[in-house]
Amino acid sequence: MKLLRLTILLLLAFLSAGTTLAQESSVDSGVEWQSLEEAQKKAKESGKKVLIFGYADWCTYCMKMRKETYPEENVQKSLSDDFIPVQINGESEEEIVFNGKTYKSYELARYLRLTSYPTHYFLDSEGKIIGAQPGFLPADVFSPLMNYVSEDLFGKVPFLDYMEKKGIKLEQEQD
Repeated sequence: MKLLRLTILLLLAFLSAGTTLAQESSVDSGVEWQSLEEAQKKAKESGKKVLIFGYADWCTYCMKMRKETYPEENVQKSLSDDFIPVQINGESEEEIVFNGKTYKSYELARYLRLTSYPTHYFLDSEGKIIGAQPGFLPADVFSPLMNYVSEDLFGKVPFLDYMEKKGIKLEQEQD
């Protein structure tokens, strides 16, 4: 009898956790995500860059990005002005076309060397990887980072120098 109770409790806990994960992975971030193939077509036509949000359903910080960072007005503006946003579940079997080649999501994640979540990849309008930034990014860092990339400064000017020149202080730096 005790074994039956324990089994039922564990089953309920497992089902509850699965429901929570499913609900969290569908949080509306206010972003109109595109397929990677469509984003690359639009980027070639518009000259915009592509932003890839690499995530996993279980990733707490990915969820935090969706709930806290992406909905921020300055982030939304940077996205709409300069980028075509794409999200890729690095553990999915969904088929994705990247630079004309079809991959399963997890294969593309391996190709991109997506080893931690979240990670943001920046692509130019031709599909070349400009750079990547792993980890959770609050809006006060993510928005300037997108501006930095859109101004073609990635790899040319240190990001902290860019922030200083723009007069932007990170929260932990403020007095």
